[in-house]
Amino acid sequence: MPANEFLNLEGNKISTSKNWAVWLHEYLQDFPDKQDVLRYVLTANAPESKDNDFTWKDFQARNNNELVAILGNFINRVTVLTHKYYDGIVPEKGKHFKELARISEFRDSIGKSIELFRFREASQELMNLARMGNVFLQEQEPWKKIKENPDEVKGILFVVLQIAASIAHLSEPFLPFSAKKLRNILNIDLKNWDDVVLSETESLIKNGHQINASELLFEKIENDAIQLQLDKLTARKILNEQENKVLNTQKDEITFDDFTNMDVRIGTILQAEKMPKTKKLLKLQVDVGIDTRTIVSGIAESFSPDNIIGQQVCVLINLAPRKIRGIESQGMILMAETKDGKLSFLAPVSDSIKNGEQVN
Repeated sequence: MPANEFLNLEGNKISTSKNWAVWLHEYLQDFPDKQDVLRYVLTANAPESKDNDFTWKDFQARNNNELVAILGNFINRVTVLTHKYYDGIVPEKGKHFKELARISEFRDSIGKSIELFRFREASQELMNLARMGNVFLQEQEPWKKIKENPDEVKGILFVVLQIAASIAHLSEPFLPFSAKKLRNILNIDLKNWDDVVLSETESLIKNGHQINASELLFEKIENDAIQLQLDKLTARKILNEQENKVLNTQKDEITFDDFTNMDVRIGTILQAEKMPKTKKLLKLQVDVGIDTRTIVSGIAESFSPDNIIGQQVCVLINLAPRKIRGIESQGMILMAETKDGKLSFLAPVSDSIKNGEQVN
């Protein structure tokens, strides 16, 4: 059974209770249509064998330096040149068969890594396939050869179009939205993994096939977008420090008479239900010995209603009633809370303690 180590956030342990996290709904608002970027960065940075750290600077660098500058740049060059030289029609194959054979090798290595749950390794092999395409284009320089040897340029473009098509299929596990967009650009359907085969006789896009207009697969992420995320985390860190300071500071002294005026009794939760249109509130019916009270308690994120029926609790019963969301709450359940926000009931350990008995 595969298992990962821990992924930290900007050098600190991820904690949802302290709001030290990247929330998906906020990410999708701040980075619309960039689902694949987060998928790619998390895969490329996965803590497969040791703890790793997610940082927004690394997120930006992997997007700009890998997805945009390598993969996206390769696809853009291929499609732009195909439209420029051949009106978007796939040209005839040429003599460059060695590169076609290597595509099948990438398919096998990526597939093997996925089967072994080495997703980080697989994602980097995909990026290496795009690197190979960029290197091949740079070495062949079709923009220079188009006038002196146009027939050779046809073979060059045929090869890089096959590489682009293979990326459209092999990137599906890592970049599903971008893979679909790329298939739309190339005007092709998704193939089965084992069908991604190229050779002197096999190709993924046939000669004469019409591709669609070129589009950018990825966009550069600017510094201000990253600074916004860092500012959010800084604000959360300051708030956490302030809350910890409050937790570690003793409250003002009270007199003995103040303490004795508090009437705390043992009670048992008889009924519990979630308050509609709220995340935190439960409506409880609690037997406190002298009567049964309706108490609204903000514990819904820590306890499900079904699991607390029959739970003994400590109840402050002489707290002045107040309405919460239209329900009159007639007391307060006493809880213990850890620094990371986990709640526990304060309850007697002996079964002989009955409802209504006082806590002194």
